[in-house]
Amino acid sequence: MLTRMINALPPEVLVQILDALPIRIFWKDRDSRFLGCNQLFADDAGIADPAEFIGKSDYFFFEPQQAAAFRDDDADVIHTGQPKLRIIERLTHVNCSVRWLETNKFPLRDAEGHIWGVLGMYQDITEQKRAEEVRAA
Repeated sequence: MLTRMINALPPEVLVQILDALPIRIFWKDRDSRFLGCNQLFADDAGIADPAEFIGKSDYFFFEPQQAAAFRDDDADVIHTGQPKLRIIERLTHVNCSVRWLETNKFPLRDAEGHIWGVLGMYQDITEQKRAEEVRAA
């Protein structure tokens, strides 16, 4: 039922829904190549158009150490079929500012249950991390 409802929506409505959510969302294939993302995710990478992500890997957008960590988590989800939840990770933006993220990743499956990719979403928890550092000091 839900699949039919989603499939009935015009693509531009799906984009509006994804962009209205207050969370960063992305999805990748089994090789960790981006298939899409919402505008907040693109903004965090300093990219104006989310379509620029399609077919590219994390290495195109992020420094090598960060990209490798992101891809390792993707591989764990794809190969185990288990989600990875509450991953706390550090992201260095294109302007060299540091942000802290809480990321969740889930396997994407086809109708037969085969994993074809990974869905990820994260929220920026930088202010929470800063508050923790102040309390600890």
